[in-house]
Amino acid sequence: MENQDNNLEIFFDVLEESIDILFTHFHKPYFELLEMTVENILEGDITTKGLEKDEYNKLKNVYLKLKDIDFTTEDVRKAYQSIILRGLKETKIPNGLQTPDTIGIFFSYLISKLVDKKEYNLLDPLCGTGNLIITLANYIDNNVTYFACDHDELMCNLTKMLADLTNNLVEIYLQDTLELHCNNMDVITFDMPHSEYDNNSYFPYDAILHYVNLLNENGSIIGLVENDFFDYDKDKKFKIELLKNTSIVGILELPDEMFKNSKPKIILILYKKKIDNLKCFMVKLPSFKDVKLFNEALLDIEAWFEKNKELLKEN
Repeated sequence: MENQDNNLEIFFDVLEESIDILFTHFHKPYFELLEMTVENILEGDITTKGLEKDEYNKLKNVYLKLKDIDFTTEDVRKAYQSIILRGLKETKIPNGLQTPDTIGIFFSYLISKLVDKKEYNLLDPLCGTGNLIITLANYIDNNVTYFACDHDELMCNLTKMLADLTNNLVEIYLQDTLELHCNNMDVITFDMPHSEYDNNSYFPYDAILHYVNLLNENGSIIGLVENDFFDYDKDKKFKIELLKNTSIVGILELPDEMFKNSKPKIILILYKKKIDNLKCFMVKLPSFKDVKLFNEALLDIEAWFEKNKELLKEN
């Protein structure tokens, strides 16, 4: 563990030092300097043009720290996301665009319970900085084809850089998520951004109904939504439309401590199949740090899946 932590710190330091050296010469925005840094690391050489000899040598010495170290994809992902947090702070962009690591790891567990395929397609249609989809890619052992989408060019670039650094192949779309037509998905995961109810329209409802149409039959949606998600459905139109050919598998309330700077969220789990006699599981998750209580919650979830596995598999 100590060696792993050290490797993470080394990778973080290399990214940070490279950005600082490049800034002294170019004075460009933070994420442009990060892109230069990532390009140099991926090429295994300094491809940045216009550097003074002293700056070039400094960079060379910085990148030499990566030599002969076998970084895990998790070392790289965690170090990169820490650098992203620094960049978001410096550029005053809210860090709500970054999904907590524990959520991605827990999502990978839920996917393992829902998907009984060795090969499948997975989409994150609101990828943000890419932390969720790359966490999944690092933790899922199956042969998965990954797709991501964001309407923001910076977010798409950040996701692409992380995918390249961790050697994960992700097809990324720069477009409005509601206009995305990436069909034949087996799993769709997302961290829904905060949205206001506006003129009888609520973005999370529109988005989820759209995502259901992108799923294959028996496909799953596992998404983070704010805990008042269902409160805006006063006339039940959303729920009626959703349940036409989809079942709610579970609603998991997350610990408030995870969302100190934002509204608390729940995990919503949907299955694209109409199962009339399926009773969804509802669990209030304890702190992820409380191993005993969290394992007890996992046992409840395991028991639910064991009891309902035949219902989920039936055609």
